[in-house]
Amino acid sequence: MFMVPVFYGPDRAPFYEAGRMLWRYRAELAPLYWFLGCLLGGAWLHSAHPGWWPLVIALGVAGIFLLALRPASLIKKFPILERWRVRLWGAGFVAAVSVWLTFATIHGATAGPMELLAALGTGVFAVPWLWREDRRRLTRVRIIRDHFPETADAAGLTGARMVSAVMDKWGWTARIRLRRGQTYSDVVKALPDLESALGARVGSTRAEPVNDDASQFTLRLVETDPHAQPIVWEPRPVPVLGKTRASITQPVTVGVFEDGEPITIPLLRKHVLIGGATDSGKSGLLNVILARIAECTDTAVWGVDLKKGMELAPWRRVLHRLATDNDSAEQLLQAAVDELEKRAEFLMARGRREWYPKSDAPQLFILIDEFAELSKKAQKLADSIARRGRAVAVVLIIATQRPTQKAMGEASAVRSQMNVRFCLRVNERPDVDLILGAGKLNAGWDATKLDGAGKFFVSGLGMDIPRRGRAYLITDADVTETAIAYQRPGSVTAQEGAQAVFGSPDSPSAGFSGGPESIGAPPAVSGPEMALWAALRDAPAEGVTAGVLQDATGKGRAWVYKRLKAGQADGTVTTPGYGRWRAVRPQPAAGVDQQADPSEAAGHDPEGGHADQP
Repeated sequence: MFMVPVFYGPDRAPFYEAGRMLWRYRAELAPLYWFLGCLLGGAWLHSAHPGWWPLVIALGVAGIFLLALRPASLIKKFPILERWRVRLWGAGFVAAVSVWLTFATIHGATAGPMELLAALGTGVFAVPWLWREDRRRLTRVRIIRDHFPETADAAGLTGARMVSAVMDKWGWTARIRLRRGQTYSDVVKALPDLESALGARVGSTRAEPVNDDASQFTLRLVETDPHAQPIVWEPRPVPVLGKTRASITQPVTVGVFEDGEPITIPLLRKHVLIGGATDSGKSGLLNVILARIAECTDTAVWGVDLKKGMELAPWRRVLHRLATDNDSAEQLLQAAVDELEKRAEFLMARGRREWYPKSDAPQLFILIDEFAELSKKAQKLADSIARRGRAVAVVLIIATQRPTQKAMGEASAVRSQMNVRFCLRVNERPDVDLILGAGKLNAGWDATKLDGAGKFFVSGLGMDIPRRGRAYLITDADVTETAIAYQRPGSVTAQEGAQAVFGSPDSPSAGFSGGPESIGAPPAVSGPEMALWAALRDAPAEGVTAGVLQDATGKGRAWVYKRLKAGQADGTVTTPGYGRWRAVRPQPAAGVDQQADPSEAAGHDPEGGHADQP
């Protein structure tokens, strides 16, 4: 019998620790591994396959060409290859190894000065490999990982240990396992102490909970602040002939998180609240959101700017309606409520629950700057829109400094109805909970530490982790260029032109009765679908002809007949006589509350709506 050596039991530790160290520091020891690999590979090729030297040359040439061509799949897997210096080093390394292996295959790995040449080549290529900045950073992170128990103990998180760590462009991110009984709330309180223990700059650490494991959290250290400088605005390319424009049904990008990930926000049937102190960047963020909305073909925007139009004036080419005092704001919001109710009635009659925006039936945004300055009547109208407007795609975008109950209206539900909330820098800690919701401050959403204009936290569906973002910097020139590129027919600017020609203050283009500062008449935002339905609904018992419906909708005969046939198929349109049409008025079911919200009483279309629906 003979004994087989095994590496477990009391004698296992030295071998285990040695193997663990060789693997953990594989990047630092890579030059040694290159040297040994070349010697072993050259010896094997010379003894077993000395005729393979042409294959070695071919593989080397292929590797150099691969680095020169930079295929997208290779760049995606190894982003560092985007740098020309790295590609140059890689090409030289591949060439040197292939030449040495070729001679080693023919003459042997230890013939003459082959070993010395291998050692010299290893030293030459090891210097830039080990001196790379990210290599030095990786070494620092590994040292921090090894000594993290002592660091955690100094920060009051005794027993915590670092499970894993990865580097990125601006710092590193680690997964930390806490001692039993510790929670994410303890981490939030200990962040300043943890910064001190790590020797990091003030405000450079971020903590995020791990939702599926309460005993862990994600620690991020920002060594180089990616938000230190403004982020240049990235407009969507203006569509050319044959290209489709953006749609509000897709999320829009408003900025960049600290890890470089774009901040995409869903605005389809979503109310938006923007809060922050003076000079925190509310106007800049509002301009970015407006620019993204302007890029979408299925949107319409009305604006309320009680600073005499100073903030929204550059967007006159995009806005269909602009109110600059409380009287005109009340009229605008009343028109929005009327539109909301028409849409709700339309959806209920057609058996649908939600409005699907299209270019001729857009989502209507009501933009309100400085909500607290609105009159009581205007706030009440805004409250009605906040409660009922989501399903029918009539939504609010509100900017305010402190959305207190008094500022938003004592009996108002506006704040509670906001689906997406942006919190820029605030001066008082309780304002965080006012903007983002109760409990956010204690959960790590401390916006008092935001140190630059345009930096914010964003909360909404799927955005329940406190991640710092910064909005794109959009200049006045960018605003003007975007407004010109996406100018809307019937916008405030177009109406001003009509007023200049006709000059009648009583004409519809002369604006609201609120005064000369408020300009614009409401466009037909409902679209031809609702015009068709209104004509069918109001038709007499004998019905109306297709020609009448064409005049009412402004659409051609084929379009009208397609919708009429669809209405017949779903039982909402009938023909009382040859060539005549009218709507079938649904009878309320017994026991149904007649006062129920029509937007909630409508049926749901499981197929996502018909082809003719808004």
